[in-house]
Amino acid sequence: MKALNKTIRFSYHLLIAVLLLPVISCSRNNDMTVAPEISHVRLTDPEKADSTFTGAFPGTMVAVIGKNLDGIQKIYINDQQIAFNANYCTSTSAIISIPADLLLTGTHPDLPNEIRIETNHGEARFSFHIYSPAPQIARIELKYPAKAGEKLRIYGSNFYEVKKVVFEGKAGGNVLATEYEIGKDYDKIELTIPAGIQDGRLAVYCMTDSVSIAFTTNVSPPTIKSWSSDMPIIGDQAFITGNNFIDVSKLTINGEYDIASEDLIVAKSQDTIYYRLPKAPTKSGTVTVHAAGGQSNSTLLFYPVQNLVLDWDKVGSYDWGDNNMAVTADGSKPPFFSTGTAYRIFGSPGAWQYWWGNLSNKAVYPAVNAIPANTAIGNLVLRFECFVNEPLVTATFDMQLKGNWDKMLSDYVPRDRNTNKTSLGKWMTCDIALNRFTSVADYGSFVAIASSELGIFTKNKADNANVKVDIYFDNFRIIDSSKN
Repeated sequence: MKALNKTIRFSYHLLIAVLLLPVISCSRNNDMTVAPEISHVRLTDPEKADSTFTGAFPGTMVAVIGKNLDGIQKIYINDQQIAFNANYCTSTSAIISIPADLLLTGTHPDLPNEIRIETNHGEARFSFHIYSPAPQIARIELKYPAKAGEKLRIYGSNFYEVKKVVFEGKAGGNVLATEYEIGKDYDKIELTIPAGIQDGRLAVYCMTDSVSIAFTTNVSPPTIKSWSSDMPIIGDQAFITGNNFIDVSKLTINGEYDIASEDLIVAKSQDTIYYRLPKAPTKSGTVTVHAAGGQSNSTLLFYPVQNLVLDWDKVGSYDWGDNNMAVTADGSKPPFFSTGTAYRIFGSPGAWQYWWGNLSNKAVYPAVNAIPANTAIGNLVLRFECFVNEPLVTATFDMQLKGNWDKMLSDYVPRDRNTNKTSLGKWMTCDIALNRFTSVADYGSFVAIASSELGIFTKNKADNANVKVDIYFDNFRIIDSSKN
């Protein structure tokens, strides 16, 4: 390590020497009565020594090149004094690092875009721009169809130093937006739609970079990307994500029933719909979003009842255990909602308690007409709904399928598949890779194992004897995660 550090220090000093070598001989002849000058700025990388530029991002190390720079007393960027090392300064150069926390002209337009060097015999100024972060667009909002003279809002971030906003038609022809206003937090642009716009892209050009988003004069059809759960708990709030959720009139669930607009909450970003299932569909199917741009069906299966392993209602049953009970939620206490029967494990496991809170069940594993026999085990997950009412602290769970105690999942803590975090006081959807429970290669080999077990076993592997466990499970199913 010492040898490495010496090599790094040697390389750095060699770099400085290379940068300063051409100018050392000139310093003896420097006229201290002549004002200092800055001619250009370049990177310190020797391979890029011939590249000059007039702007850089915070955190960049640069070499300021000029003449008569002896006796540097202060260096300013954007009128803010910065630290510098006099050992890296000569009569013809100064190597400096642009501070990461420098105030930028993007948010403080009154600041000068310049580098200023003060010496004991005068000062030198050089126009130089410190770039703001690149702009981003999240969405646009307008009343369709788009008409000249009406308002359009662009939402995003880093709308600093906007140079122009352009409607770029895919059939050719760009139209400038001449009337626009930047939000005080630089996360919104409100503009007046100009005449002559076409379908294409809406672009924002800033000093740092440009960004664009697809634009149509008429509202596009909605699209569905994902959902919080493919089998949400009845009555509990769930969500669907996508695009163009504009004037959503209803959701159709598996072609069986509708959820009307008054029972939906659409995010202002028009990319999320919050809803509650009033009842369970009788079969799997697709969700249809009806919106201003038309309707769209999910490409994934919703409510895949044929994949259920255990729900304690119609599929599978409780076998044996302790510190557990069947629960049907009534809305007044946790878990507040349930799809029929859920099962609860509750109580306080003692310190180093390895055999407590057992919940062993007889499951019904899906046949190969639901999951093809040749489906790779690596594509499959055990998915279920889980409600954690008390922080688990040191409590964890062991789980086994098909009576395979040699391949038992140990020290499991439920996590929401959407956030990878353990949510408290709400239902979450959890995934566990099926290959953590078995060594077979495909689903046909797994389902052929002559056992119907699905076991959950609570333990407290710690000195802490004050652990409280209050957890609920429902709707265990096996899902091909490559398709759903």
